[in-house]
Amino acid sequence: MQLPWRAAPRAAVSSPLTVLVAFVAALLLSFVGAAAVLHADSAGSAAVAYQAGRLCGQTVPPVVDGNRVSVADANSVIRLSVDEGRKAGFTTAIAAVYSPVRQWDFNGPHPWSQFGYRDGAMDNLRVLEGGDRNGVWVPRSIADDAGIKLGDRGLNGTLPPVTAIYADVSDPVPAYWCSEQQRIVPNPLATEGATAAVIWFPTLESFTTTMGPPSGNAAAVTVRFPADPPTTTDAAAALVTRGRAVVDGVTARLRAQDKARLVIASNYFAKPVEVARSAGSTVLGAVLPLTVISLLVGLAGVGAVTVQWVQRRQAELRLLWARGAGPVALGWRAVLELAAPLLVGAVAGLVAARATLSWYAPSTELTGGTVGLAALVAAGVLVAALVVVGAVTALRAHREFQSGTARRTSRAWRFVPWELITAGLAYLAWARLDSTPTKLQFGQPLPQTADAVGLAFPLLVVLTVALVTVRLTRWGLRAAHRANLWRFPAAHLALRRLAAAAGSAVGILLVGTLAVGTLTVGVGVADAQSEALDTKSGLFVGAESTAQIPGRVALAGLPPALAEHATVVGVVKNGQSIVLAVDPATFARSAWLGDRDPDDVATQLSTLAGPGQRALRVGSTPDRPVELPRIGTVRPVSQVPSFPLIGTGPGYVVSRASLADPEDIDVWQVWSAEPIARLVADLDAAGIHHLHSRSKALALDGLPFLTVTWTFDFVTALGVVLAIVAAAALVLAVEVRRRQNALAGALATRMGLRQRTLVASHLTELGSLAGVSVAAGSAAGAVCAAVSAPMLDPSPWLRPVAGAPDLVPLVSTTTLVAAAVVALVCWSAVRSVTTARVGELIRG
Repeated sequence: MQLPWRAAPRAAVSSPLTVLVAFVAALLLSFVGAAAVLHADSAGSAAVAYQAGRLCGQTVPPVVDGNRVSVADANSVIRLSVDEGRKAGFTTAIAAVYSPVRQWDFNGPHPWSQFGYRDGAMDNLRVLEGGDRNGVWVPRSIADDAGIKLGDRGLNGTLPPVTAIYADVSDPVPAYWCSEQQRIVPNPLATEGATAAVIWFPTLESFTTTMGPPSGNAAAVTVRFPADPPTTTDAAAALVTRGRAVVDGVTARLRAQDKARLVIASNYFAKPVEVARSAGSTVLGAVLPLTVISLLVGLAGVGAVTVQWVQRRQAELRLLWARGAGPVALGWRAVLELAAPLLVGAVAGLVAARATLSWYAPSTELTGGTVGLAALVAAGVLVAALVVVGAVTALRAHREFQSGTARRTSRAWRFVPWELITAGLAYLAWARLDSTPTKLQFGQPLPQTADAVGLAFPLLVVLTVALVTVRLTRWGLRAAHRANLWRFPAAHLALRRLAAAAGSAVGILLVGTLAVGTLTVGVGVADAQSEALDTKSGLFVGAESTAQIPGRVALAGLPPALAEHATVVGVVKNGQSIVLAVDPATFARSAWLGDRDPDDVATQLSTLAGPGQRALRVGSTPDRPVELPRIGTVRPVSQVPSFPLIGTGPGYVVSRASLADPEDIDVWQVWSAEPIARLVADLDAAGIHHLHSRSKALALDGLPFLTVTWTFDFVTALGVVLAIVAAAALVLAVEVRRRQNALAGALATRMGLRQRTLVASHLTELGSLAGVSVAAGSAAGAVCAAVSAPMLDPSPWLRPVAGAPDLVPLVSTTTLVAAAVVALVCWSAVRSVTTARVGELIRG
């Protein structure tokens, strides 16, 4: 006998809704599995890019530095370093050599200066006068101090003539100079003669010939190997490996010459690469449990689709069984019929995971083979879905056709206290998170590295709440037959339908609560960490960008171009406290205020005007007059919990106008609301010397914060996927019982049940499931976010500690979407009743 298995794929078209749901289930399953792999690798790539972005680009590859060497040894170091770099694949090298800082002679004047040569230096200087490259180039500061002009010769006429005057390189330096900043940018706060600007030679040969004898053994040499910054963990690891080869080669050759002590060869990027790899593995470990749960939920959805298919094919399957097909053969029939939509869905899920990578992942850069691994995971998920289809069909066929009874399978798993198990795991995760020790370096606390077990704590709590909700609901539905609510027929009918389909009801409730809970906790924790990093960075720096300027400039006032976006602040550090002297008129529009209203801050600062030395006290400072060094006696008039630069620590804020002698304040800073590039450009345009520039974007190491954020961004994406699964499950549950509901509803309406009561009963049934899911999930997510945010803060000692953001908009949106889904499904259920033909339903 030939069974019509070959026609099975075409037969699926007769049940378009089943095909559609199978396609969606496979798409979501494949998306979740592939996205987890892609997201973890993307997190590692994002960590590599972040770490490389915080370093000077020339110190990402290996570096060679030597101090107090002879000029001849400097040339030898350059040659062998370039040779070792070429062997390791670094085709370009930038070598530099510097003389010591001295009062070198220049036709009588002896300005503090140093001589140097660096490959490409003259291409990266801004020429003010001259420009010929056959002589030395002198910075404007030294030329003005010593009266140096074009054509002059220094060192008693032994130097090449001065052929250009160039603009001094200022802080922050361009990318070409970033590794040489400490050598070429003078520090006015250092002791006299410790630093000086550089007079540049045109060639290494001219520097060696001229400066060899006078430099003695006090020259310095640097070699850099510029390379494109790595964008993935594999590329970063390869760069570190090549750098290690350079470091080992240079060290070995110098050791053979007994000169290894003269040079330090380093591979600074090795540790950041380890941290980046750790970040990727931490993210994967944190999202893996929820990913597995999501896959199990999706496979359960495939099982539900299969049950619906079995119900639709009941007559056909019975006929095939009567003709000799066993349960396994019928299972293969189901696999053949549903394989096509499942395969297409799996492929679509993989494509969607790759195409939407920028939506849920922190980077679009992936290491080689990651997409292939994601495809293998999607294929594994597809195979698992096909196994579920075949197994469910075979078991149902065996139960209905062979066993002769519709006995229920074992429900022993219901009596397992799953919620107690997950609660115990949540407690262990909380204990690990709470007992994480604080690591110190040079006596300062380091940011806590995110721990995968600790990151799982809020997810385990959400899962526990979902399981408890399901347990209570199951108990309630089991006792529902005792309820008599005929005074409220809509509620009574809804309760009866829920009790009759308790299995699907609690399944929908579990998925819905997990979806809303993970979505809420994901958004809450991710936003909390982002806001914490932004707030702490802003308080730490004080403004979007700052720079130290000379006191005479600060007291004279800023040029108009700067005054539009900047203010001047005097800083006095007194032990553990900080005193700021501000300009109340310009401070509120230039400093970083976070979510505080600038008008309120300006009003607070306006209270500093008046007789005497008034002050705002910050943090835990005493509410009494205090004698402050360099400031005098101040009288607090108000208190604020935090203030830019001071943070939440102790400090005072006074008005510049009330200072008895502003020259007593040594440190004056300019604070700007614009990025650092705009601030520096305006300072340079105004000819204002500046140093110690800082930017809010680079103030703190944000990788520990970002690791937590990336993890819960993916949790948010999984929450969205689970929400789609919950909505599909609600549709599927109504569709599976469409015939029964249609028959019961049609008979009830013909016996006098009003249509509005019918609609109300369906709204009550579906709305109770959605309402409990949204309420339990939102409550669990909001509470978990509030509890977890400060515990997951990598730098809790840097105030303020991360706190849960405002989740009201998210919860409101979730409620509205749930209401819309309930309304659509209710309309479908009621329509099936109003359009039903009772005679056909009875005959069917």
